Amino acid sequence: MSTKILIRQLNPEIKTFIMGAIQEILTDPDFGLELSAEPKRRLGQAPKLRKKAIPLSEIKKKYY
Repeated sequence: MSTKILIRQLNPEIKTFIMGAIQEILTDPDFGLELSAEPKRRLGQAPKLRKKAIPLSEIKKKYY
């Protein structure tokens, strides 16, 4: 199926959402720039999540 056909079949709300997301990325003045030293430092100090992930097999056992 070609891309043109898929675009025509999209719900207008989905089209609007996709176009808005693309527009937001293309007009972001900071897109592609590096973080400055202060935000990098603060991100490095952020607490790390220590929660253990639940394996998919355990989730399946619980719900199926």
